[in-house]
Amino acid sequence: MISPEELREQTNKARVNLLFSDAEMALTMIDLARVSQNAGLKQKRIDQAAKAYSFIRERIPTVSLTPPETIRLNDRMKLLKLRLALSS
Repeated sequence: MISPEELREQTNKARVNLLFSDAEMALTMIDLARVSQNAGLKQKRIDQAAKAYSFIRERIPTVSLTPPETIRLNDRMKLLKLRLALSS
């Protein structure tokens, strides 16, 4: 049987992995927006990336990140923020 502490650790790890996945998805949306010929679709993808950025920012305080995870996620978020700014 899994202990409550192990369950908390596994849950936290899953939540951290989802944040990384969301960051990668948002960066992909920016890439897709950059090559889109359709202005409406381009804006939709930028909006999706911005929404993901906000979502991740809100969730970071709710997870326990290791020091390497903190660095990696902060790097992804800085890149996403920069690319969003350049897309506007």
